[in-house]
Amino acid sequence: MCKNLFFVALLMLSTVVLAEQELRTITVTGIGSSKIAPDRASVQMSIVAKSATLNEAQQAAAVVTAKVLEMTSKLGIDRDEIDTTGATVRPDYRWNREREEQELLGYVAERQLRVELRELDKLGALIEGAVELGVNRVSPPQLDSSKRRDAYRDALDAAAKDAQANATRLAQSLGARIGDVLKITTISEPTPPMPFMRAATAEAMEMAAPETYNAATLVFDATITAVFELAD
Repeated sequence: MCKNLFFVALLMLSTVVLAEQELRTITVTGIGSSKIAPDRASVQMSIVAKSATLNEAQQAAAVVTAKVLEMTSKLGIDRDEIDTTGATVRPDYRWNREREEQELLGYVAERQLRVELRELDKLGALIEGAVELGVNRVSPPQLDSSKRRDAYRDALDAAAKDAQANATRLAQSLGARIGDVLKITTISEPTPPMPFMRAATAEAMEMAAPETYNAATLVFDATITAVFELAD
C-alpha cells in the first residue's frame, strides 16, 4: 500500500515539474512568392463542322484536323505532343413553330486537339495558323514552367524568412526573443499557373502578328506556419 502511494506521489511530482518546464512558444504565419518565366504551354483547340449528313460533318472536321497537323509539322512540333483523340457527334435540331416539334437540320461533328508546346516562340504562329485553317476556337493557353518545383521552393524559402521576421518582431514587441524553431508546416501547394492569353475565335479575331503574343511571368505563392520557442 505504501509502495503504491509512493509511486502516485512520484507521478504527481513529475507532472508538476513537466508543467513548470513546458516551453513557451509563439506561432506565426509566413508568406512568400517567386516569379519565373514560362517555357511551355498547353493549347486546347476545337473544330466544329455542320452538314446535312453525319458522314459529311465528320469528313469536314477531319479535313481541318489534317491541315492543322500538317501545319504543326511544319512548325517543328513533335507529333507526340499533339492529342487528337477527342471527338463528338450530335444531331442538329431546331424547333419548328408551325408543327410544334423538333426538326432535324443535320449533324454536328466536333474534334478536340490539345498541343503541348515546348517552344513558346511558336505560340503565336500556332494559334493564328490554326484559326486560318478553320479551327473554330482556341482556348486561352495554359502557361507553365519545367522549373515549377524550383520556383515553389524559392517561394517556400521566402515564406520561411517572412515567418522568422514576423516572429522576431512580435517577440520584441512583447519584450522577449525567439529561440529555436520547433515546428514548420506548409499550408499551400504549388497550383497550376493561371492562363494568360486571350481566346481566339474565327468569327471575332483581328489577325495580329505572331510576335505580339507575349507570355506573362508566372508567380508561385507559398504559405507556412512556424512555431518558435519564446525566451525572455
